[in-house]
Amino acid sequence: MRQLLISGLLVSACLPLSPAVGQSLSDSVSSAALRTSYDGDGAALGEGDALLSPQGGTDTTDVPEPAQRASRPVSREQGRRRGPTSQAVGPYDPLGIRVGQFLFYPSLTLMGELTDNVDSATVGQEGRMVKPKFELRVESDWIRHSLSLSGSAGMTAYDTPKRKPESDQALSAALELELANETLLTLDGAFTRRQEDSSVELTATGQSATYETNFSAGATLDKRLGQLDLQLRGSAGAMRYEGETSRDYDTYRLGARVGVPVTDQVTPFIDAEISRRQYSVSNNRQNGNSLRGAIGIEVVNREKLSGEISAGLVAWEPDAAGQAGDTSVFADASLVWSPNGLWTIRGGLETELTSTATAARSVATHRVSASAEYAVLRNLTFTASGDIGRETYNGLSRRDWVFDATLNATYSFNRNLQLIASVERSQRESNWVGEDTATSTVRVGLKIQR
Repeated sequence: MRQLLISGLLVSACLPLSPAVGQSLSDSVSSAALRTSYDGDGAALGEGDALLSPQGGTDTTDVPEPAQRASRPVSREQGRRRGPTSQAVGPYDPLGIRVGQFLFYPSLTLMGELTDNVDSATVGQEGRMVKPKFELRVESDWIRHSLSLSGSAGMTAYDTPKRKPESDQALSAALELELANETLLTLDGAFTRRQEDSSVELTATGQSATYETNFSAGATLDKRLGQLDLQLRGSAGAMRYEGETSRDYDTYRLGARVGVPVTDQVTPFIDAEISRRQYSVSNNRQNGNSLRGAIGIEVVNREKLSGEISAGLVAWEPDAAGQAGDTSVFADASLVWSPNGLWTIRGGLETELTSTATAARSVATHRVSASAEYAVLRNLTFTASGDIGRETYNGLSRRDWVFDATLNATYSFNRNLQLIASVERSQRESNWVGEDTATSTVRVGLKIQR
């Protein structure tokens, strides 16, 4: 383990990750309330979660984020957005194409990738790929409400090993409505389709990776009621596996948060959530419910420091008769610190208690994550990010350490053209023989944007 930590620090200090991965970690860590619960989304986790996922070694550059995350705790202040024209536009930021009260931001990225373990397997196989990807983001320029739409279509073309090209598609939407009496209603939905990544869970089932399709929809209501900040949220999702219907499942979530602002920037809160996972096979041992409760403090609208810290208890209760459940105490954090205009530092603690396809009752995962972004020049940015996770398989003797470290460099020639270079190192170290994996990946590409 000491060797793993040392190698992680070395990689973090001297290595570069595609901007999508770096941004993914930044978004996932800076979003309010890092998830601490039974993971009802499973393989449906979005790109931020993929980077922090228990599986490790996941390439998140091609997979947009599903909307399930929007159903998790988000404060009214953090959820509120303004139109693009009210935001500062830097000298190298894309201006978009205005159509009425909407701004369209198209982009095309052509990425070349070289890896020593294309499948993140115990015995690595070298791979060379080209990954073209088209993206379109649409933002409303309304004064009161806001609408965000995004879509992408990408492909992975293999030079080595010789394989059929893989494709991925994604669509997402989020509508924020500022209602009367300090009420904010957020509606969101998403669709993603991609090639499944290798994982411990997939290995446990003895099945091959296939295409997975995720549908999701959610709603969040934030309201100021006297001296209280109230939030109600709910979501539903469906995961479908091509040619393997026995693995299909649905997820449902209901949650609530009550905050009591002590100042205009500091709000202690209590949060609770219940979730349900239901497989197409009614007697699946992974069917069950999860209950999560937490108390914490949220800090918003601070010039240099914002985020939240919470602690609580999460419980997983399976449906199967005679199968014991599990509970876990957690302390989570999600913080963003900007000491000056050149540095942005993000850090987080996260705990998950998930069902599993292995012989274990459940898997408890504890993670520490961090990222640092430094603007060397106005058009040159370096981002270093990494996380260390500990996976405990309850009911089995298996214990895994999972490590990811990346360094990304983005150079903007102008508003419309960027050069991207990155290096990523992913590693899993298990006390079970034959379960260790290690993957190193180098990416170089160009991004054309408008």
